[in-house]
Amino acid sequence: MSTRTFLAIALVAILAFGLGAQGRNEKPEQSPHADALAVIFASQQKPLRDLDDNDWWHDTKERTWTVKRPFAPGTIDSTHMFVVSYRIDNKEVASWHVDTRKRTVQAVPLRK
Repeated sequence: MSTRTFLAIALVAILAFGLGAQGRNEKPEQSPHADALAVIFASQQKPLRDLDDNDWWHDTKERTWTVKRPFAPGTIDSTHMFVVSYRIDNKEVASWHVDTRKRTVQAVPLRK
């Protein structure tokens, strides 16, 4: 193999590696659980504000969100079904059934 051929092959290999190593401009897939929260955040602003009767800009209460499927996918497809709960200072103050496919939210009465 001549020096020219070797250099040409090495140059092509380096270029191919460089092009292959370029970052992809693909947006990362959003978690379906995060999507359920996004549906709540987009549709429940007034109810959320009404739940928080204190000054939420200055208080130090912990806010906790939980998102889970009501049951595992199987006979009934629960891929897009979630139960989202909101707690303030470890007290559940709201809960919703969310269908991310239909973008619907249904409030769940809290147990007393």
